[in-house]
Amino acid sequence: MDEREFVLADIPGLIEGAHEGVGLGLRFLGHVERCGILLHLIDGTQDDVAEAYRIVRAELAAYDDELAAKPEIVALNKCDALSEDDIAQKQQALEAACGEEVRLLSGATHAGVKEVLRDMLSIIDRYREQQREQAQREQDLKGEESHDRDT
Repeated sequence: MDEREFVLADIPGLIEGAHEGVGLGLRFLGHVERCGILLHLIDGTQDDVAEAYRIVRAELAAYDDELAAKPEIVALNKCDALSEDDIAQKQQALEAACGEEVRLLSGATHAGVKEVLRDMLSIIDRYREQQREQAQREQDLKGEESHDRDT
């Protein structure tokens, strides 16, 4: 994106009970732990998009609190297959469920994709900076502990 690269991990099929090992849930959740941001794509052709969102969020929280706390962008996908009324209704239901703005995407037409990728990259940059700062703090603490033992 914009002459920069970052890695995306597609974690399909995260289903109810994944945190207990249902399906490939534990394997998928283990991969998600390494991600700096979650792009939570909700299939807009589903009947209850809010429930689909809640199921995945519950699995993330049941697996690990830190995982559930990762930054997240929520997007309603397959908007090209929906009417304007359906998009508005499903976007509103998702926003009520997640408490934040829901992006509108279409993988088929690429509508909204570049904007979301740019936002993800910005969040990844902040995440990486936080990781560097935390690693530096930990290194500083180790140095202080070593110095205290030596004196």
